[in-house]
Amino acid sequence: MEQKSVLLMVRIGDVPKEMEGEWNLWYDTTHIPNRLGKPGFLSASRFLALWGEYRYLTIYDLASIDALTSEPYLNLRDWEASLPSDSFEAQTLKLPNFTRGLYEPIYCYPAQEQSQRSGTDILFAVGHDVPSNREEEFNAWYNTEHIPAMVDRVPGFITARRFRVLATPLSPRAGMQSSSPKYITLYDLKNENVLQSQIFLRETNSPWSSWVRSWYSRRFRILARRIYAKP
Repeated sequence: MEQKSVLLMVRIGDVPKEMEGEWNLWYDTTHIPNRLGKPGFLSASRFLALWGEYRYLTIYDLASIDALTSEPYLNLRDWEASLPSDSFEAQTLKLPNFTRGLYEPIYCYPAQEQSQRSGTDILFAVGHDVPSNREEEFNAWYNTEHIPAMVDRVPGFITARRFRVLATPLSPRAGMQSSSPKYITLYDLKNENVLQSQIFLRETNSPWSSWVRSWYSRRFRILARRIYAKP
């Protein structure tokens, strides 16, 4: 069976000021490198929110879900779980709104950008939950109207990638997984001012968009700047 790539997203609501500097250093020099050294972990990026419901986002690109079931990774998780309660590993799991979700790619625009980094450091991330009887229309609206309007007509929108939650059970050793939101969209932006333009505001307000917004649930909306990337 062909293995499919997976996106692992970690969202954190806030970090206490008294530990934030040292915690960031640990995250970049210990936590992420420990994972990138394991089979199937391809790359990692971290973002600090400029505004939105979460303060930090970490995104890992995985070759497949097998990255989270390999013995080297599970052994790392076991070791981290054995550390004392004042370790950063233990404290991170208790941070406000700590959320960890697995997602499979379902759409990319432009299509040829699927596996390429855009070269920009600004990310606009949006998460949605949708009634099951509306998913087909939601995806049609997103793929045929909304994303082309953003990328083709709003200056500063570079790429858009859409993902759907991966409903594959994992053992507790692999770590907690969230089932919400079901859909996330990641936009690469040229700069942090793109969302303030009149063109953006105009293109987000079509009759179809208004209709879709009347029944979807938006779980988060975050504008963030990249603070770490490897490779």
